[in-house]
Amino acid sequence: MSDTAPRLATDSFWWPRTVTPWVRGLAIASLLANTLLVFTGGLVRLTGSGLGCPTWPRCTADSWTNTSEMGIHGVIEFGNRLLTFVLTVVAVLTFVSVLRLRHSHPKLFRLALYLLIGIPVQAVVGGVLVHLDLHPLLVGMHYFLSAIMISLSTLLVLNTRREGLSVVAHDQRPGQLHGQEKLVRALAVVTGLISAVILYLGTLVTGTGPHAGDQDSARLAFDSVDIARAHAVPVYLLTITVVAGIVLCTVKSLPRVLRTAYAVMALVIVAQGAVGYYQYLHQVPVPAVSLHMVLSAALIWAATRVVSISFYLAADSHEHAAPVDLGGAATAPLGDVQPVR
Repeated sequence: MSDTAPRLATDSFWWPRTVTPWVRGLAIASLLANTLLVFTGGLVRLTGSGLGCPTWPRCTADSWTNTSEMGIHGVIEFGNRLLTFVLTVVAVLTFVSVLRLRHSHPKLFRLALYLLIGIPVQAVVGGVLVHLDLHPLLVGMHYFLSAIMISLSTLLVLNTRREGLSVVAHDQRPGQLHGQEKLVRALAVVTGLISAVILYLGTLVTGTGPHAGDQDSARLAFDSVDIARAHAVPVYLLTITVVAGIVLCTVKSLPRVLRTAYAVMALVIVAQGAVGYYQYLHQVPVPAVSLHMVLSAALIWAATRVVSISFYLAADSHEHAAPVDLGGAATAPLGDVQPVR
């Protein structure tokens, strides 16, 4: 039997009344597009193309697009700007897809709205960044906005799956933590906070290093070795926290979905740490730094999953009560679909 929400007779593909595969697919598209923006933004910085388009919102004073005279730097910077339009299309489609769900699934509506609002905010900050000649602190803020967008997109993916797939709703139902709710929440909070500190210190490391985005851009005055070591400290703390989460899940026989979330995060930390040490020992080569930035997006995704799943499992079971049909979606009388929030 299909594990998707049943459609009502008046349902529309573009404007559904239930959490359909189209809604879930758009949530995934939003996550991928925001992750791609981190990659292309890193490419702009690592290739020295940050001022490839020397002004904003136009690329030059006389042109909205890059010109042949601007060379490869203009192509890279303008390509990164074009990705904003892709993000906008995905965000608008996502918002429209949940518009009729705003009463039955308000969480999905809010997340889609935040993602839609975040795009112009991100664009304006990017424009200010150009006018301030890529000041490293503002570059870090620009990255942090992308981190927030990735986190929101991850939450949208998680919630569309919970509210549209009964198997997921069943696996993540509250009431399975055997009295460990407070400890699970505490570990989740620590995981989220340390991850945020790692990302922030990472922006300082980047702002101190050689990849300024343009040869004339300012650098932060930190000692590169000291700031790199400071960046490593919360990574060790996060590793200990994640290992503690895995041990807790194993010893207390907590739901497999939570243990898997911690295990995935452990793999991301190992990969990120390995690339980080490699770039530190090899004078921060461009390919390694680029991979490190992509893995930072993976860390945001993994940390958000751990926090969201932990708090969902630790919630009062009455908050999320909904009749569940394991062969289909969460169902309710008259064929409508009750939200699992």
